[in-house]
Amino acid sequence: MEQNSKLSTDILKIYEQYFLLFPEYYKVFTELINNIIYKDNDNSFSLQFKLFYGFMASSTLKCEYLLEDFIRIFLLLDGDKSWVEEGLKCKNIPEHIKEMATINNILAHKPWIMDWRHFSCFKNGLTVFLFQSAVILTTIQRISSIISSLNLLIHYENNKNNKEIKINGENIEEKKENDEEKKIKEIKDNENKKRKKKQRNLAIEEEIQKVIKLVKNNCTENREEEKNNEIIKSDITKKYMFDLIIDYTDFNQHSDEYLSEEDFNWKTNAKNFFYDYAGKEMDYLNKELNVLENINSEVTTGKKINVYKARTGIEKYLSLIYGIKDDDYDYHFINQTLNVEIKRIIKKVACYPETIKEQELTSCLEVITEKELVYLIFIVTSIKQKISLTYFAKAFDDFTCNGRPSK
Repeated sequence: MEQNSKLSTDILKIYEQYFLLFPEYYKVFTELINNIIYKDNDNSFSLQFKLFYGFMASSTLKCEYLLEDFIRIFLLLDGDKSWVEEGLKCKNIPEHIKEMATINNILAHKPWIMDWRHFSCFKNGLTVFLFQSAVILTTIQRISSIISSLNLLIHYENNKNNKEIKINGENIEEKKENDEEKKIKEIKDNENKKRKKKQRNLAIEEEIQKVIKLVKNNCTENREEEKNNEIIKSDITKKYMFDLIIDYTDFNQHSDEYLSEEDFNWKTNAKNFFYDYAGKEMDYLNKELNVLENINSEVTTGKKINVYKARTGIEKYLSLIYGIKDDDYDYHFINQTLNVEIKRIIKKVACYPETIKEQELTSCLEVITEKELVYLIFIVTSIKQKISLTYFAKAFDDFTCNGRPSK
């Protein structure tokens, strides 16, 4: 597959305008995406495999927008059409890629059920592959959640008949207009040169749309069987999940076992595992997480809640939702810093962003600014990724103890 690491990120997408509110973060986030997803310089992980992971991870979170974007890139780079048309049932896809389907769905919806047995089907010598896969899949899952959440904010802005984004009365578009126009013009010029050089034309896009339409038409043949399932909104996404539908349900404190932070946590344990087996990916991820977690508002918001100061409470609240408990933390502090509206948004962004309603968004904006809401979406999805990777590392740690839990 021909390498083009900037194919997907050169053109500013509509949801990316919100990233411009945090320029430094946008830079490292783009660097993360370009290097661990769109870069084809690793012999053990071809770009074609990574893009197919894009199909899988965006599908499990029902983000059809991102799924079609990955399909478009895959076909533009002359990827095997059978992978798109047949999905995980395609015989040309390596088995170890297919076997990641279950883990992909678990990490997206119920990471606490991740078990050492999920590694038993993989052959020896695939440890690096497994950890690289976990980083790639959870990063794409995170992008899916961000897109689903920001799309609602875009819809909210459109309903206000305001084509410009205004944060705290500040006109972001006007402030950045000249630089953005220059950047976008340069990007478009470069794209036009590339297309002319490769003699690409509208026929390519038409062909891509034909393939996507074919996939959708094939999937709708079985629509009648599932019309009563309200959770499944898109037939096309099922093709890349191997019919392994694992939807989010709440952690059951009565039947599910909590993971104590004292026994196993991200900073002390899980991060080290990922540095050992996926060091290159972790360098980019850790850099991005550090920039995000150190963003601070220089201006007093004037609202009831300051999201930047509530980061610890947000992380503890979300971790508890996913079954990770800190015995030394006073959880009463969460209710003192986060109200019902904010906690509802946090849970939905992390667990099922496609279900957020505009009324919930409006209630949320009564206590935080729009810029803080965007930051909240970024920070919540990053915490969710760390939680998923922590459970993955814990399960692998158990697996290495002679194929049985270490406890």
